[in-house]
Amino acid sequence: MTPPLHRILLVDDHAVVREGIRSLLDTEPDLHVVGEVGSAEEALDFLAHTPVDLATFDLRMPGMPAEAAVQALGRRHPQLRVLVLTSFFVDAEVRAVLAAGAAGYVLKDARREEILTAVRAVLGGNNWIHPPLQGRVLQLLRQDVPAAAALTPRERDVLQLLGRGLSNKRIAQALGLTEGTVKSYLRQIFPKINANDRLQAALYARGLGAPPA
Repeated sequence: MTPPLHRILLVDDHAVVREGIRSLLDTEPDLHVVGEVGSAEEALDFLAHTPVDLATFDLRMPGMPAEAAVQALGRRHPQLRVLVLTSFFVDAEVRAVLAAGAAGYVLKDARREEILTAVRAVLGGNNWIHPPLQGRVLQLLRQDVPAAAALTPRERDVLQLLGRGLSNKRIAQALGLTEGTVKSYLRQIFPKINANDRLQAALYARGLGAPPA
């Protein structure tokens, strides 16, 4: 059976970078680059008339800041997945773009296989951080966590399964809960660990162990 084609938009202000990413992705039978643009504003215009499943997004481009751009993309196209593909890792920028809704973060010097893994993970509804960066991202997410952030045993169970990449449905099945109950637990967990979304919570959980009691 032929795998479904995932539609991808490349957002980067350097044409040579877009050309390289296109040549990588278009060799894969399940991936298809449907467009290339050089700014967030152009991406928003493009998405107004062309359906896209994933946008690879440079962190620093002329025009709209990356954080605002990712937020705008999420508001207008909630099904769109955003993978930041950049040369930069600055703590404040990383925090901001992940909090804005980016589902993944990978450096441009990553190996071919790592970029493809990141693309497919994000397309599959998961979150992905370039492995060499995970420790630092974890430190960022754990900064300023309140001392009273102790989790209940059930909250810890839910968080650990989230960290393993399970969906709400699979977490519910594993723990004998309803999906609604899992969502309720996550709403309680996020503020306790200063997480804004599933990506931050999953990284916190995966931080090489369970969160501190």
